[in-house]
Amino acid sequence: QTGRYILALKLRGSERQLVADERPLQCLSQLGQLATEVQFILRRTGPSLGVGQEDTPTTERRLHRPPEPGPLKHRKPHKSLTFNLGPSAFSHGSQPNKARAASPGASPEPRASPVSLVDATNPVDPSKEEVFGRVLQQQRRLQELELQLHCLQRETHVWEQESCSATAPSPTPVRTEELQELERRLRENEAELVHTARWEAELQAETDREQDLRRRLRQTLSSVDDHSHETEELRARSAHLEHDVRPAAHRRSSRAAARQQQETLRPLRQELRHRLQQGDRLDATVSETQEELRAAGDTLQDRRQLIEELNKELRQCNLQQFIQQTVGPHGDHAAPPPATELYLSVAGVVE
Repeated sequence: QTGRYILALKLRGSERQLVADERPLQCLSQLGQLATEVQFILRRTGPSLGVGQEDTPTTERRLHRPPEPGPLKHRKPHKSLTFNLGPSAFSHGSQPNKARAASPGASPEPRASPVSLVDATNPVDPSKEEVFGRVLQQQRRLQELELQLHCLQRETHVWEQESCSATAPSPTPVRTEELQELERRLRENEAELVHTARWEAELQAETDREQDLRRRLRQTLSSVDDHSHETEELRARSAHLEHDVRPAAHRRSSRAAARQQQETLRPLRQELRHRLQQGDRLDATVSETQEELRAAGDTLQDRRQLIEELNKELRQCNLQQFIQQTVGPHGDHAAPPPATELYLSVAGVVE
């Protein structure tokens, strides 16, 4: 304020000069755990109030006050000038803090924020390190006391809330009937949950069955592909044999040669016919499997829709119960609010 001193904040080798309107305690509160490592350094930058007072260690630090006449200096006791670092960042406007702020004439022991730098009875000033060490110590003590006060206020608030909740009036008969109705619906919802669990088990069984059918379908399709490949090979072999037999038939005109040719082709034709019949049976099996798969998919979709509807109804009932339990202990009227009647009517229709 006088421009003759500057206050610097030193932390881990770095130093920063504080401006006139900056509060040191707010800086400490912003630093958090690093506040214990902070050092405040007060430097003198200008001359003192008088020329003859520069060499004396007991220089008065009066702010914006003109020097008094010489005879009056020794007639009246000097007032102790306090160096206040500003209000604490942890203050919450409690009554003990107001009491301390309202009694400037009290002793320095109960006051944590203001610290006397000049003692009227002791003409020798303490050193700057001792003064600022005392200031920081008392500021830390003030912060601890204010934290304890804040904790006590919170505990008192919690106790008041518990006492208020303990002395709350009992629910009206109408609310009791509504709660009984909600309990009945809760039991019904639990039964529906059991039913839903059974449906989910059946759904899982159907899903397993569907996976088994898909696996069998893949095996059947693989077998069909194998048999188709074998059938193509047999047809190629038959065509090659027919191509080989045809010149021999032209060369042989006797019946023995013709019967031999027929006997040679008969096993191949029988095997080819057997393969074709087996392929037709496999095609029919694939068609039946696909039909079963589609039917299982439709059944699975229907059951999923049914489970979704049951879950929606269950959420609506749970919402009704939650609203009734929330409104019940705090309501003072006999009739529930219109929103509650609407939810109850919707829940009844859904059931």
